[in-house]
Amino acid sequence: MPSELERWAKSQSLVPSRDERQHARAVSRLVREAQFDGLKVDAEAALTGRIMERAVDLDNYRKQLAGGDPVLDAVLTRIEVGFVDKALRTQRGFGSEFPL
Repeated sequence: MPSELERWAKSQSLVPSRDERQHARAVSRLVREAQFDGLKVDAEAALTGRIMERAVDLDNYRKQLAGGDPVLDAVLTRIEVGFVDKALRTQRGFGSEFPL
């Protein structure tokens, strides 16, 4: 089923006028831009999900390695926080225009 934008882009005449061709190109460009923006959102969601999964994995691993030792846990927590900070910088540098 064609989108509403695609239906607007279609010409009704056999030989489209210059304005109809310009309109069709503009609508086609708009559809491509919307699809690309959707892809960027999906990519950012995938990156965010991956960062969260790795943070959970690292947190569980830190707890396992520390084995209840509070000093070792504190040292490993600093390393884990470094990962989270770097992951946040990576996410922010991914090109997101979403406000933080």
